[in-house]
Amino acid sequence: MVSSRTATVLFTDLVGSTETIARVSAATADAIRARHFAKVRNVLAVHHGQEVKTLGDGFMAVFESAADGIACAVTLQRTMSRDREREEHALVMRIGLSAGEVTVEAGDYFGIPVIEASRLCGAAGGSQILCSELLRLLAGATSGIHQFTTLGHFDLKGLPAPLQVCEVGWDNEGDSALRVALADDSALLRQGIASVLEHEGFEIVLQVGDAESLLDSLSVIRPHVVIVDVRMPPTNTTEGLDAAARIRAEHPGTGILVLSAQVEAKAAARLLADGSDGIGYLLKDRVGDVSELAEAVRTVAQGGSAIDPDVVAELTG
Repeated sequence: MVSSRTATVLFTDLVGSTETIARVSAATADAIRARHFAKVRNVLAVHHGQEVKTLGDGFMAVFESAADGIACAVTLQRTMSRDREREEHALVMRIGLSAGEVTVEAGDYFGIPVIEASRLCGAAGGSQILCSELLRLLAGATSGIHQFTTLGHFDLKGLPAPLQVCEVGWDNEGDSALRVALADDSALLRQGIASVLEHEGFEIVLQVGDAESLLDSLSVIRPHVVIVDVRMPPTNTTEGLDAAARIRAEHPGTGILVLSAQVEAKAAARLLADGSDGIGYLLKDRVGDVSELAEAVRTVAQGGSAIDPDVVAELTG
């Protein structure tokens, strides 16, 4: 099915990655690539970006909002800069963005904005973000939080006319990682989840064993996602669900992922009663699958839903 929509398009590319990868072993190269992909996907989740595809070591993503696309590009560059300060094998990214009417077919995107964003990525230097003037205008009032420098008109391959181009300024201030808070009365499970998520590039901002401590801290730590056990002290009955309901009401932008040792249809139905946006419900058996857990966290951070297949079967059976 073919459709059309207005979208902001982002392309990333790593500068000099071939040379970096060539200097290390195959196993190290795979680990570098996996860490990079995980971090980019985390940032996309924070800024509500949709991954379209990977292109070598780069990404193509789309956004509903021009402001989200620009903010994502800035966060990506901040993340890369901080990684270069801490990691041995430094990577440098360049980014191109544009916006406008695109055609969507079989999950891929086509049209002039796609070409513009791709060509701007190719024209950018290391650590640089280039965008079209139209994107800056579409960002409207929110563009005031970013610094834009007009670079003039660029002649870009495949485009019928020169494109007015801006550079988006950025610095190392501000958040860069997807922040996660954990609440589970099992310290061993809690620490295990924290360890695997940190390895996937998430920032664990809180670990607690009860719902009250979680709720008391939310306004300060501002997580993107809360992972909470369905049953917690003091009564080990509905504390996790009660906490999820309060978080949804008082912190509507926060994703919630509930973990349960077994399928509890009534608990799942209650959790989903007001809709599934930004909600996840996984059995603890799934926690051992790192990629599935990480994807669930990213999904609820973006406002999507991640419901365990066994739970879905119980609810619909």
